[in-house]
Amino acid sequence: MESAVIGHKAAPDEPPGYNTIAPYAPPDAYPPAAPIRSVDSTVLKGVPPGLEYLIPVNQLSVRERFTVSQGWSRSFDVLDAAGQRMFQATQRVQCCGPVYDVMLTEPGGRDALHLLENCGCTCTRRIQVYDQAGGLLGYVQLHWSSMITHLSVMNQSSEVILLILGPSFSTNIFGNVSFEVKSRDEQHVVGVIRNENEQFMVTFPADLDVTAKALLLGGCFYLDSLIYSKRKELLNRRSND
Repeated sequence: MESAVIGHKAAPDEPPGYNTIAPYAPPDAYPPAAPIRSVDSTVLKGVPPGLEYLIPVNQLSVRERFTVSQGWSRSFDVLDAAGQRMFQATQRVQCCGPVYDVMLTEPGGRDALHLLENCGCTCTRRIQVYDQAGGLLGYVQLHWSSMITHLSVMNQSSEVILLILGPSFSTNIFGNVSFEVKSRDEQHVVGVIRNENEQFMVTFPADLDVTAKALLLGGCFYLDSLIYSKRKELLNRRSND
């Protein structure tokens, strides 16, 4: 199944793919957005609009930004391995609106990705991931388990292409924690998602299909939201004791 999610070849100076993925030190500051290196037009063919920024990368970091006027909303920067800002993200909170609603925009201000969960009252929890034009890229679905954290990364047809597996939320809510990104048969480790020092970082092969990269980025945001909600729930419970 790995071949179904491997698409764009890495350049010679890129790190190799499977089984050689290593963590990278996060940047110390937020430099301004820099131009993304040009990509051959033949490589862009078939790439959903707004996702061309993801073609050459093999690591993304998600950092929350805090502002005085943010209210209930949350804001994030998405950085590459060099610390360049690739996207800005805003989680929109509306009364009687979607359970989860995050819009990612390019440095130029155009919409790039939309993460949406319309209802959290069902047994199935999953976000839908849309591209710039509103086309459905796939889903990230949470499977309830008290023993592990288990999310499925699925394509447009709800077919599982990757798994995100890690410790249970009940045991690692406040500390640093790592989640493995595996092939759907769990035989290959395709990448890693780390929650360290209040930021999420995901690594994957540079030649991973760009849509799968976008879905993994959506998985990072969804993990952050789930852990954030669990933390609030636990702190509220403690304050009421």
